[in-house]
Amino acid sequence: MTQDGSAAALEDAFFDDLKRVEQLRRRLPTGVRPTLRDLASRVLRSHNTIDNWLSGKAFPADVGVLAEVIAVIGQAAARGRLVVDGDAVLLDPDRWRERHGAINRARVREAEQARRGRQAIADLADAETRARRDALTDRPQRLGCWTPAQLRVHPSISGIGSHDSGFVLPTYVERPHDQQLRDVLRTAVAGEEAVLVVVRGGSCTGKTRAAYEAVRHVGGLADWDLVFPRTAESALEVMAARALKPCTVLWLDDAHQLLAGREGDAVAAGLLSRLARPGPAIVVATLWDVAFTSLTAPAPERAFGGADPHRHVRALLTGATAVVRVPPAFGAEDLRALDTVGGDPALTAASHASRDGKITQTLAAGLHLVDRYESAHEPPACYTRALVTAAMDAYRLGWDAALPDGFLHDAAPGYLTDEQRTAAGPHWFTSALADARARVQRVAAALEPVPRHGGMGAQRDVSRLSDYLDAYGRTTREHATPPESFWAAAADHATDAGHRAHLSREAEATGLTRNAEHLARLAADAGDSGAYATLAEMRERAGDLQGAERMARLAADAGDPRCCAALAWMRERAGDRQGAERLARLAAGAGHPDALRSLTETRQRAGDLQGAERLARLANASGDRGALRRLGKERERAEDHEGAERLYGLAADAGDWRAYNALARMRERAGDREGAEETARMAAEAGSARCYAALAWMRERAGAQEDAERLARLAADAGDRRALRELAELRERTGNRRRAGGPGLSASREPGLHDEVGSG
Repeated sequence: MTQDGSAAALEDAFFDDLKRVEQLRRRLPTGVRPTLRDLASRVLRSHNTIDNWLSGKAFPADVGVLAEVIAVIGQAAARGRLVVDGDAVLLDPDRWRERHGAINRARVREAEQARRGRQAIADLADAETRARRDALTDRPQRLGCWTPAQLRVHPSISGIGSHDSGFVLPTYVERPHDQQLRDVLRTAVAGEEAVLVVVRGGSCTGKTRAAYEAVRHVGGLADWDLVFPRTAESALEVMAARALKPCTVLWLDDAHQLLAGREGDAVAAGLLSRLARPGPAIVVATLWDVAFTSLTAPAPERAFGGADPHRHVRALLTGATAVVRVPPAFGAEDLRALDTVGGDPALTAASHASRDGKITQTLAAGLHLVDRYESAHEPPACYTRALVTAAMDAYRLGWDAALPDGFLHDAAPGYLTDEQRTAAGPHWFTSALADARARVQRVAAALEPVPRHGGMGAQRDVSRLSDYLDAYGRTTREHATPPESFWAAAADHATDAGHRAHLSREAEATGLTRNAEHLARLAADAGDSGAYATLAEMRERAGDLQGAERMARLAADAGDPRCCAALAWMRERAGDRQGAERLARLAAGAGHPDALRSLTETRQRAGDLQGAERLARLANASGDRGALRRLGKERERAEDHEGAERLYGLAADAGDWRAYNALARMRERAGDREGAEETARMAAEAGSARCYAALAWMRERAGAQEDAERLARLAADAGDRRALRELAELRERTGNRRRAGGPGLSASREPGLHDEVGSG
C-alpha cells in the first residue's frame, strides 16, 4: 500500500480491508469465532464501536485498540485454520498501524495544502483589493490628514480689518444640531454597526462645517480613515474596492449631486449593501432640504411601466440612522452665543451685515452674490446677470453638470432687452464671463471653475453655478419660463441623454411643444427613448390625444413599444375603445402584445364577446399563441361550452397544442370519449403526446383502468416516455398495486392536466 495517495483513496482501501476482516471473522466456526461483544470486552470498547469499525462505517481513532482487535481475530483464524494466502497480511496488526499512520499523515498533508490554498486565495483577494484601492480616483486617508478646504467646507469672508486673502475659517459657534450630530457619531464609534447620518439644510447654512466639526471633535475618530468620492463613478469605485472598511468615514458632501444623477440609484444600492454589513463605519451625507424632500418622496405613478429611478435612493435616505437638520438662520440663543465670540473679524462682519439671522450665508458670501445679481440691471452688469440667469434655469430644469461657455453665450440674448442687446460691444461675453467668475469677498463667484476629473487645475470652457445662487434660482425662478434662446442653446450644447430628456419634459410642462419634441428626439438619438413616452403621457393627460399618439409612435420607432401599450390602456379606461385598439395593435406590431391581451380580458369582462374574440385573434396573429386558448378558458368558466370549444379549436388550428388538452378535457367531461380520443390523436399528430396522458389519468381516476392503460400506451407509442411510469405511480397512490407493474415510479406530479389551459 503506497503512502503518498490521497487520504480519501487510502481510507477507501482501509475500509474495504476492514470489511474483509469482518467477513473472515464471520466465516469462523462457532466456538472459535470471537463475537463483537467478546472483542468489545477485550479492548474495553462498546460492541457498536467495534461493529462500526469492521463494517467500514467509522474510522478507528485509536490504532492500538484496532491492532488488538485484529490480533484477536487473527489468533482465532489461526485456531480455526482459515488463514490462507493474503490473510496473513490482512491480519497483521503492525500493517494496520502503518496504514492508519499513512492515512493520518495524508490527512495532515491535505489539510495543510487546503490551508495554503485558502491562504493563497485570501492573499490574492487582499492583493486585488489593495490594487483596487491603490487605483481609486479618490483614496482613503487618515481623517486628520484632511483639511476643511479638501472636505469642501465653504471658505468665509475675511471680515472687517482683516488682510487674510487665504482660506478663512471663522470661529465655530455651536448650535443645538451640533450636539445631536455629535451624539450620533459617538454612538456609532462605540458600536459595531455601519451607520448613515444625513445632515440636511439649505444652501450655505453650515451643513458641511457642522459635519466637519463633528468628525474632528468626536473622540475615537482621529485614527479612522476618511474617503471622499467626488463623483458617482468614484463612489462606485470605492464600494467595488471595499474601501469602506471598518473604522472608515465615507464623506458625501452635497450627496444629492451623486444620488439624483444617472448612477445615483446604483450608488445607493451599493451603500445599502455596505450598511447591512458589520461596522463600525460611518457614512456622512449632506443634502439640500429640497433635494432630500424630492428624493424621499413616494414614487409617482409611471403609466408607461418605466422603472422607478430613485428606488434605492429613497430606501437609503428614509432608512438613515439619523437625519440632522441644520436651520436656515441663527436663533435668538445662537445670536447671543455669537456675541460672546470676540476678536473674529469674519463673525463680526457677518453679525453686522446679516439679515434675519443668516450668519452662515453672509460668511459664505451668498448674500453678497445675490445682491450683485439683483442689482445688475444696466450694461455691462446686465450681461453677467444674463449668463447667471441662464445657468440658474439650466440647473433647476435638470442640467446638473458643467455648463459649456457656448451654451451661456447662445442662451444669454433671450434674457436681455432690445436696448441691452443693442448696447453690447464686441467683447460683451468675454467681459461678462470674467465678471461672473470673479470672486466676491475673495470667497465665492457666481460661476465657479470645474475641477479636472482626477487631474490638476480646472476644465477649460465650462463653469458651474454657485450653490447658493443655484438654490436661490430654484426658489425665485420656480415658475419662470426660459426664453427661446435658452431652448435653442440647450438643444445645441446639451449632450447627455438624461439632461435632454429632463429639459424636454420641462419644455412640455410650460407648453413649448416644439422645443419639447426637438429635445426628446435628441434624447432618443442619445439613447433615451423614454423621453417620447414621457411626452406622450403628459399630452394624454392634457387631452391632446393626437399629440400623445404621435409621441407614442415615435417611441415605438425608437424601440420602446411599451409607450403604445400604456397609452392603449389609458384610452380603454377613458372609453375610447377604437383608439385603444389601434394603439394596442401598434404596440403588438412593435413586439409588445401584452396590450392586446389586456384589452381582450377587459372586453371579455365587460361582456363584449365579439370584441374580445377579435382582439384575441389579433393577439394570436402578433405572436401571442395562448390568446385564443385563454379566452376559451374564460368562456368555459362562464359555462359557454360551445363558445369555449370553438375557441379551443381555433387555438389548436393556430398551433397552440395546449388547446388540444383543454378541448380533450372538455369532451371527456361531457362524456364524449370518442371525441376526446380523436382530439388526443390530433394533438399527437401535431407533436404533443401529452394529451393522451391527460386522458389516461382522467380514465384511471374514473375507474376505467383498461382504457387508461391503453391511452398511456398510445402516449408512449407517440413518444411520451413518461406516460406509463406516471400511470403506474397513480395506481401506487390509489392502492392498485397489482396492476402497477409498469416502469419505475419517479414522476412527481400528475400528467397531462398541468400542460393544459392554465399553462403558458
